[in-house]
Amino acid sequence: MIDFPNLPNVSSVNRAGAARNHLTGKKDAGLPAANPPGATDVVQISADAALKGRLSAFSTALAKEMITLSPERLAQLREQYAGDSCPVSSADIAKAIVARIDGEGGGYA
Repeated sequence: MIDFPNLPNVSSVNRAGAARNHLTGKKDAGLPAANPPGATDVVQISADAALKGRLSAFSTALAKEMITLSPERLAQLREQYAGDSCPVSSADIAKAIVARIDGEGGGYA
């Protein structure tokens, strides 16, 4: 059994009294209106968040391409890229990825 030593010292809450304080229907005049007339919301996205969004969209598209890759093509690519025999330099790969993310294309597909 759990013993609550301070339970007798806790004062009871008068629920009916508390409700009357909040349900009077009076509004505090010092608070601004929830939606002033003519107000519009403005969303500002940081450059970092925009880049993350583009990376997410790119990775989603790339994942879809990988799913639709035929087993024959996948076997061919595994053979072509086996070990250290990569026919494309890492600099060219990086340029292609950055160009695709930036939307420039650069002739890479």
